[in-house]
Parts: sequence; C-alpha cells; structure tokens
Amino acid sequence: MTGSAATGRTTDGRNDRSPVAARARDGREAKADEVTETQVKMPSLMGRTALGAGLTGWIGAAAVAVALTLSGTHASAAPGALSPDEQQCLACHGMPGLEKPLENGKTLSLTIDGQHFADSVHSRIGCTACHVDIDRATHPSAVKSIGSQREFSLEMSETCRNCHSEQYHQWKQSVHAALVGDGSPVAPTCVGCHAPHGVVKGAAATMDTVPCRTCHADIFTAYASSVHGQLRSKGLTAAPLCFGCHGAHEVAVPSAGSGRRDVCLSCHTEAVASHRTWLPNVDLHFSVVSCPVCHAPKAQRMVNLILYNSTTQKETSRPLGIPEFETLDSGHGNGKSGLDPTTLLTLLRASDGPHGKTALRGRLEVRTGVQDHELTLASEAIGTCSTCHKQGSMAFQSVVVSVAGPAGIPIHYDANTEVLRSALTINSVGGFYAIGGTRVTVLDVLLGLALVGGIGGPLTHMAWRWSFRRILDRRSHHHPHGKG
Repeated sequence: MTGSAATGRTTDGRNDRSPVAARARDGREAKADEVTETQVKMPSLMGRTALGAGLTGWIGAAAVAVALTLSGTHASAAPGALSPDEQQCLACHGMPGLEKPLENGKTLSLTIDGQHFADSVHSRIGCTACHVDIDRATHPSAVKSIGSQREFSLEMSETCRNCHSEQYHQWKQSVHAALVGDGSPVAPTCVGCHAPHGVVKGAAATMDTVPCRTCHADIFTAYASSVHGQLRSKGLTAAPLCFGCHGAHEVAVPSAGSGRRDVCLSCHTEAVASHRTWLPNVDLHFSVVSCPVCHAPKAQRMVNLILYNSTTQKETSRPLGIPEFETLDSGHGNGKSGLDPTTLLTLLRASDGPHGKTALRGRLEVRTGVQDHELTLASEAIGTCSTCHKQGSMAFQSVVVSVAGPAGIPIHYDANTEVLRSALTINSVGGFYAIGGTRVTVLDVLLGLALVGGIGGPLTHMAWRWSFRRILDRRSHHHPHGKG
C-alpha cells in the first residue's frame, strides 16, 4: 500500500522522487485521492486502542452494526455492493484511525474506505484473495509483526504477480525494479502506483489522475505546458501522456542506447522524411542530436560523451578505483573544470575489460529531464543551422561525460571543453564530430592534416615510383646493353 497522488507520500512517509510507473495496460489505476496508508491518531475503543485491545474474534452481527454506527464508517457503500464477508471486514477496517504499530516505531494505517473499495475492480474478488494469510475464523487472534510500511508494501506487491504475471514480469525488467533491488527505500512497487483498495479501470488515463505526477512533479509541470500536454488537456487522447512514451510497467532509462530518438519516431514516423527536405546529413543529425535540442528551443544544450562498450554497444557502468575519476563532482558542464583530455584518455584505457574496449559516443542533448519535456510546436522549433554550427556556439561550451549509474540511470561528470579539441581524444569523439560542422577549428585543422597525410603519403609514393621509373627508362634508352 502506498500514499496517493494527492499526498505525494510513500509507504515509509518520505517524499518519493524516484521514477514512477505509468498507467497499467490493463487499465487498472488508483484514484488520485485514495490514501491507503496514512499515520493518524489511533482510535479508542472501550478505553483501549483498537489494536491494543487485541481483538480476539468477531462479536456477532449486532455488535458489528453498533461498531459501524459509532465509528462513522462508510457503511452505506457496502450493502448491495459488497458481500457479507467484505462487509464483515469493513466492520473494523472501515473505522477511521485504525492502525497497527510497527517494529520501527511508526504505525500502519488499517483503515479502508468502503466506498472506494466497493467501486474498485478488486471488490469482486474479495479481501482474502489478496490477503491469503488471513483466516476469517480466527482473525485477528495472532498479531503479525511488521517491520515497516516499506517492508509491508514490498510483501504485498509480490501478491500482485498471482493475477498480473505479465505486468509483474515487465516491471521486473524496469528501472523501477532495478532501483528496488539496489535498495532504494522509495522506488515504486506495484502498490506504489496502484492503490490496491481503490483501483478503478481507466481512472489514470487523464492528466489529473496519472500517478507519475506524484513523484515527477517538476517534470509533469513542464509536460503540462508542452505541446503534448496542451493537446492532451484539450481532449486529444492521441497526444501522449507519460505512459505513451515511457511505458506503463517496462519503464526504461529514456537516454539509454539510441536515446530519445526511437521513442519520438515511434509516433512521428514521417519525421525523417520531412527533415530530408531541408536538413543536410539527416541520418547523422538523428543519431547525434537529441530531438529536444531543437524542439525545446529555450533549453540549455550540452555535449554528452557517453562511455560505452565497443563490443556490446551498452553503456559502461561507473569505473571504480580510478583516483582522477573518484574525486570528480557530478556534472556542472562549466567548460574549464572536470576531466581534461589526458585524464579522459586514462579513464577510457582503465575502463577497458576482457569483453571489449571502452569508447565514447557523443550526443548533443539538453541539460535536464525537465527541459526534455518542454517541447513546442514544430513551427516554433529551431530551424537555423547557425544555432549550433557557428564559431563559439554555446552548445559546445558545456561538456559532460556520462556513465551508467544504479539501474542504468546516467551520472554526468563535468568535462573540460578541451576534450573536444585534443588530438588525444579525437578517435573517441570521431563519431560525433563532423568536419566544418561543429566549428571546432583545432579539430578541423587536425583532420585536414590527417587527410593530407593520408592522401599525400600514397600520392608521394606514387610520384616517387613514377619518377624513378622514368629515370630507369631513360637510362635503358641511352644504354640499351646495360653499359655505363
């Protein structure tokens, strides 16, 4: 169980700013105002707390009716909507303030809103379909010990796989599950996005109820003001909501691999062809320039040099044990601090392993995830080459080197802009650099010399051979018998 989108709280009471899964494909989502685990004052029942009294069994239908009346629960929602068994559960669990003390000194709310549960898709399967450890005949004779709200949430999320095996498998492959496995105390589990006692089909398919906004509030605000958000708010359901780009359960790191390009092209299938009508080197641009670089014109841009394995083509995890790298602060991109060319070359060589060499994949990106979502109309996008392709372009004054952190989430480290101009790293940034295009004069000169050397060497050799052969031919003509 978890806090709702309305509260922005996690099961352990902390503000959750980890990634949150988007809408489930089966359409089962939590209501935005559902709160299933909150810390409230424990109620008093005949001079003792409800849990402290150690409820030893059900006391009959008449006493249940009295308890419902005294507690002020939503009993009116149950008749005709819930079975007698579920109504019996709500006799206690409908009482406001019902809580269980936890081993960590906090409390777990046991109060269930009867109306929300009656309206949910789970009401038809009943309470014990999920709470399989409950025996109605003896509950709550034995008090179950629970360490924390987080522990309870993780335990109950495992129950979801019994019915939702496909969605659970997708989640297990996601960045959310990886963060849970890495020990994150706030990374969302099933019940982190789906309030289990208030799941209503299709409830989160709107901007007001999508659970992603609970943890990604700043990004959601940027999205709401973007062309996607504006179209969605005007009723165009074809415009993407969070899960349309990031997926519902199989949420991956958006910048991994080919970056955002494939996500954008999955909807904008005509984009490559339409760009060919005016943009030179379209394929190169789509490979090394992230879409928001042009379509979020107010964003700050940077060169991101991504460490990857040249054999597996996957991002490299953070190298350990390299002093020059360990002492770096994460990315500021202010030009003169951070990794210099020599240290970067050392890092690349030290990161080589038995399964492939480490190289750099360069990509022009915007600086933050918030800016990634500040997308505008196509007519407002940057369409002038000089924005990037001019001497001293701001896009090339901010450079970071990134590695794959926990769960593949990129960690950016500031790099000196000299890494783009150094002969030491020219091979590593070669895939990103285009002669005369990036306006890095030193690299233009170096590449020009390389071309002259590469072409001039064979030409010089051919010229020498031709001249030497001419000399031999002349000698043979004047001295046909080989005499001097």
